[in-house]
Amino acid sequence: MPRNRVIHSSPQDIEQAFYEALESADLEALMDLWADDEQVVCIHPGGPRVEGYHDVRESWKEILSAGALQIRIVPLHRVEGVVMSVHNIIEQVVMSGGRGEPQIIQVNATNVYRKGPNGWRMVLHHASPALDSEEMAEDDLSEFDSPPTLH
Repeated sequence: MPRNRVIHSSPQDIEQAFYEALESADLEALMDLWADDEQVVCIHPGGPRVEGYHDVRESWKEILSAGALQIRIVPLHRVEGVVMSVHNIIEQVVMSGGRGEPQIIQVNATNVYRKGPNGWRMVLHHASPALDSEEMAEDDLSEFDSPPTLH
């Protein structure tokens, strides 16, 4: 029997549900949050661009097969409109260390939500490894050694 999808009344509600689903490794709950169309996009840290509901689902299925993720989010910036909301956050992911000592990996993430007739749904999740402050300082200095580029 198909599950009833929850109607999320705000971008904050759906973002909270997204990270709760990751922490419980609940693929069905996670995918209930995504818009059910072929224009959704997901980019995991260091991974390729994944497009379309089915392929996004398969990418999360693979990630969650290793078990629940322990993530703390730090909101950085939000741009919210009537039908679209963009959230830029830091994900602090707790990883098991080789000697049993947990290690925190910081990830820059952007989540985009769109409001439709069935409430808010995720349409994009883009995450990439965050540079630590020492790496950022080195990158900032190297920027002056070469001509600027636009992207």
